[in-house]
Amino acid sequence: MSPTQEAGGVGAAAVSSALGPFRTRLEDDARDFTVALLALAKSNAKSAGSFNQASPQDKAALKALSRWRRDAQHALHRVRTVPTGAAGRSLAEKWLKAQIAALELQRQSLSLADSNLAADAARSAGKRIEEYLRLETRLDQVLA
Repeated sequence: MSPTQEAGGVGAAAVSSALGPFRTRLEDDARDFTVALLALAKSNAKSAGSFNQASPQDKAALKALSRWRRDAQHALHRVRTVPTGAAGRSLAEKWLKAQIAALELQRQSLSLADSNLAADAARSAGKRIEEYLRLETRLDQVLA
């Protein structure tokens, strides 16, 4: 049996095919959110507004984050259509679930009015981001 197959006999190509349409989109979503977050930070640094006061930059960051989360959920749905025994399927699910959890925590950190709770959500998001990046590295190795 080749290293790209598990006991079920379904190769990693099935998972790669399921993720294929989403990989670039998820990377673009991450970039778009980063750009929006930098614009928000710049705006916050210049203004004396209250913490998490609604602004066009807040809305742009939340919209970019929402788009990223939606695409990750669609990718997860697509991966779940791959046969259970496919090499990398379980890892792809874990990766996407960790990504979705991190994005939800990021959303909370931008939406909470209490700065302490927002900071806690941001710290938790950071941990989940580290987790999904580790899982992504492992997934790339399995799908290679």
